[in-house]
Amino acid sequence: MQNEQHQQEHDRLRRMVSLPRPPAEVWAEVGGFGQIADWHPLIASVELTEIEGDAYRHLTTTDGEIFFERLIETGDHHITYEIVDGPLPASDYRATFSCVAEEGGCHIFWSAYFIPDEAAPELSDKIISKFYEIGLDALRERFA
Repeated sequence: MQNEQHQQEHDRLRRMVSLPRPPAEVWAEVGGFGQIADWHPLIASVELTEIEGDAYRHLTTTDGEIFFERLIETGDHHITYEIVDGPLPASDYRATFSCVAEEGGCHIFWSAYFIPDEAAPELSDKIISKFYEIGLDALRERFA
């Protein structure tokens, strides 16, 4: 509870979806750092790499944009990562993707902290919100 309160106080953006499946089942299909292309319709491919002991991924979107991300932390049902390089109009992007048990299944919680580009702060919020919503809608359909 304390960690969830901390996230709510510090994250800029949060999205969630409830799923009628056990967390272990859902996490097995979507929780790996390299699995996002398996379920997110806007990700065309993922390439995992290791640099000085840290896990990184190159994400290529369906429209050809490339993001380079570093895995910061992983747990039983969560990952935290940061964007190292990419075309997002924001800096200091750090996100957590987690799966939590609830009555009748689980919920996926995706949250992010970032500093939006000063020239168009609302653009970052719109892009990230839409990306999260499309991904969570795909999970809703997949696990319905």
